[in-house]
Parts: sequence; C-alpha cells; structure tokens
Amino acid sequence: MKWNVSARHFRHNKVFSSEEGMKIFLILMAFSVFIPQGVFATEGVCIEGDCSNGKGVYVWEDGGRYSGYWKNGNRDGQGEMVSADEELYTGTWKSGKRHGYGSQLNLEDEKYEGNWKDNRRSGTGTMTYLNGEVFKGEWKDDKWHGKGQYIFPDGVRFSGNWLNNIKHGPGKREYPDGKVEIVEYRKGVLIEKYE
Repeated sequence: MKWNVSARHFRHNKVFSSEEGMKIFLILMAFSVFIPQGVFATEGVCIEGDCSNGKGVYVWEDGGRYSGYWKNGNRDGQGEMVSADEELYTGTWKSGKRHGYGSQLNLEDEKYEGNWKDNRRSGTGTMTYLNGEVFKGEWKDDKWHGKGQYIFPDGVRFSGNWLNNIKHGPGKREYPDGKVEIVEYRKGVLIEKYE
C-alpha cells in the first residue's frame, strides 16, 4: 500500500510506502497533542470593538459571526453567534463555549432554550422540533436525562424519567381525550402499564 501525501503539506509531492506513511501520520498525530486548540480553525477578523477583552464583533472567513463579550480572546459572557450553516445561538459563553443559559435555533428542524455546560445541553431546557414534538425537562451531555415531558404532535404527553434519551423508570401517558396510563419503562422497554 502506498500513501500519497499532497504538496500542500510538503514541499514536493511524494508517494510514500505504507511504513513511511504510517510514521509520518504518527508523528503528526503526536505533535497535534501539543498544538493549541483552534490553531487550524477558520481564520477571521475583529470588525468592531475589542475581541480580546471587552465587547466586539468577529467575523470568520466561512461567514460565521459573533457579537458579544470576550475574555482572553475567547467568547465569554453574553453574546450572539450565527454560524456558517445559519445556526443561531444567543446566550452566555465561558472560555469560548456555550455555558449557562441560552437559546439555539437550527433553521432546519429545532429550537432549544435552556441551560448549557461546555457546549452541551445540560440542566433544564426545552427542545421544540419542526414536526411539532417538544421535550421539556432535564438534560445531560446533549441527551434527555432525568425528569422530563415529551409532547407528541397529536397531543399525547409522556411525563417521566429518562436515561440517555430513552424512557427509564416510572411515568405517565396522558391522551387528549383525558385518558391516563401509569407506565414503567426499563431502558426504553415498557414493562408495566396501568389504566
């Protein structure tokens, strides 16, 4: 097997044996551990204010835009970010990550409003999907985790416990006609139902 390493990375285009290619790959991977995060990120420019320690507007080459507070060159405090794929986040930041309370609107299918920790939905929050489904409750690492209520487009509601996005533990299903079922799930599997 031959590895073709492009001239973009080396001065001359050269075909390496698999052993040479693997050595180069491992060396590059080893050095990448010591390179600060964001070095290979798309570059941009501060177009207004102070994007180091203060309030400023920063625009990336890919079209992303952040307007808000900065600390040590990172988004930190209240701010609004529109990414290149038109995802909008308005809320608090800490060390360049969504952290605290904020809302995110993905123009394709969802809106989340609630708490964040290290760029992940964590704490309490509400996700509304384009198809009309809604989840209100506790989140952990971008997953439904803890107590929550899921509302289906037809009006059926499930309130209960969740574990990594699946029903787990006791819960209650309520139907638009007033019917109520007490249920219990174990890792997504219905094990008991009472009417």
